[in-house]
Amino acid sequence: MELYVSRHGETLANIEKRLAGSKSDSPLTEKGIMQAKELGQNLNSISFDVVYSSPLQRAVNTVNIAFDNKYIINVDDRLSEINLGVMDGMTYDEASLKFPQSGMRFFTDPKTYEPVVNGESLHDMIARISYFLDDLIKKDYDKVFVMTHGMALRVLYSCTKSKSIFEIDKAPIYSNCEVVRYTYDNGMWILNI
Repeated sequence: MELYVSRHGETLANIEKRLAGSKSDSPLTEKGIMQAKELGQNLNSISFDVVYSSPLQRAVNTVNIAFDNKYIINVDDRLSEINLGVMDGMTYDEASLKFPQSGMRFFTDPKTYEPVVNGESLHDMIARISYFLDDLIKKDYDKVFVMTHGMALRVLYSCTKSKSIFEIDKAPIYSNCEVVRYTYDNGMWILNI
């Protein structure tokens, strides 16, 4: 199986340096729309058996723009961004000031991150994304496309390795509409660079 995964296009929250987790959404910017169109052009020669997306509109809209509604989108909650609880919607600076022990640590120092009120732990995030990948392995797909979010991509990376929070630290930082490809063969996920 070949698994292509991508982060949604640029959003207003990205420009405002605002946290947008699973409980808030932010519209795509003009640049985000152009990124989505370019993503579709870059993947135009590939025919996917199935397309999955996070339920957040910034992800669903990116897929629809990229593929011009060519595919039925299988929306899966397990692909949502991290739930940041009461930090969701705050600017990076606000979150760092109000929650110095959590603030941006989910992103900058995952091993020390502790979720705030109503937030999601990285262990829980690893569990839900691992569950998604386990389900995917059971299907008989050749080529799969997944649209998700920055932290979700880093957790997915960890899930293809040791499923450890320490592995999240080693994951790349993904830019908007960047695509990475994994192959699953003989019981192993391999990141193709």
